[in-house]
Amino acid sequence: MKISMEIIEKAYGDMGIKTQRSYTGAGLSMIEHRVVQTESDFNAVTENRISDDNGRTWSKYTADEMYFKKDGEKEILRVVGETVPNHVTRHIIRLVMERVFLHEHKAVYKKYWSTGVMDWRDHTYIEVSRDNGKTFPKKYLLSYEKNTGIDYNHGYYGTNIEVSSDGTILTGISAPLEAVCRAYSLNANDYSLSPIITKAVMVFALVFSKANDCYEVLLLNPIIVTDEKSSRGLLEPNVILLKDGVLMVESRGSNVITEGWNTRMKKGMPSYRWLSFQDGTGKFSEPKPMAYENDEKFYSPSSISKWLRHSVNGKLYWIGNIVPEIPEGNRPRYPLCIAEFNEEKRRLIKESVMTIDDRLPGEGVLIQHSNFAFYEDRETHVMHVEYSRLGQNPEFRWQGDAVRINIKV
Repeated sequence: MKISMEIIEKAYGDMGIKTQRSYTGAGLSMIEHRVVQTESDFNAVTENRISDDNGRTWSKYTADEMYFKKDGEKEILRVVGETVPNHVTRHIIRLVMERVFLHEHKAVYKKYWSTGVMDWRDHTYIEVSRDNGKTFPKKYLLSYEKNTGIDYNHGYYGTNIEVSSDGTILTGISAPLEAVCRAYSLNANDYSLSPIITKAVMVFALVFSKANDCYEVLLLNPIIVTDEKSSRGLLEPNVILLKDGVLMVESRGSNVITEGWNTRMKKGMPSYRWLSFQDGTGKFSEPKPMAYENDEKFYSPSSISKWLRHSVNGKLYWIGNIVPEIPEGNRPRYPLCIAEFNEEKRRLIKESVMTIDDRLPGEGVLIQHSNFAFYEDRETHVMHVEYSRLGQNPEFRWQGDAVRINIKV
């Protein structure tokens, strides 16, 4: 692999800039999201521009008016996740998450991290377009509880959508363990002392019914680890179809311990990526740490990861943070690495691991190589990774250039 980096936009002062592209339909139409970040998990500026020719020419940026709105004391975020074509039904499918803050978001986040009380509500939807991504009039709530309303079916969207050869849509969410156990008549305290903080993964299959002209939402069994293994459970799931037809789910774990949360996690416990596989009965196996081919485990902070199967060579690639020592919670989020996955052994190929980006001399210890987009150019087949190098300047907490990594295979 040949790896190169380009700076898309320089950041100045205490702000991070991120530009990320994605395809909006089955052809070469793209959207580029540009955000300015000055605090955690919230954008100060969100705007979009459109290209109809694979990024050769672009429209002017316009404000993303759907991202944030207020409703009395409530604040509402609407975030669009992965968008993919369903080549069987000719639909365009995308993930959308709506986060409702019950109060001002800064106070809500502060309360969560200090006390474990979560004064926001996440709900994830699949939206469907029949006009190649121009409009998305139909949406399906990814629900696992019969009750409806803002206090039920909480779910933080997963990182991807997988479409099987027969057009079945597969995706996952992270849901509060308390709600999952309520839905399945399980005792949440058997798994976690803070079952709102600890998350389980719920996997969904959406099957299109021609007779009813709609998708039928099927719920697969939950995937759970105890707070002894991961204090926050399983987060940001990736749902991957392997070549042999087995469904694999890879999730982010955590070893964070705070005074405001109750956990059985012991200080100094390792932090891993977690893998689970759907067996012949349709259930998922007990999650195990992701490892190399020789069964050697590796450490990873609580951060996002993504997968991509290259359209030309057919290989499956994973991107995420691999660190040499046991991390602490979300950090360090460097270096950023790419590796090939051995689908037969269900392991990463250690010899294939390459560093995409690392902390450079003089850069801040809080620098992040995370929250990235990962996609393949449909014409050149170059893989691209796009993110903000948040925290690069030790004098500014949030400063981060918008960068694009180009990976040729």
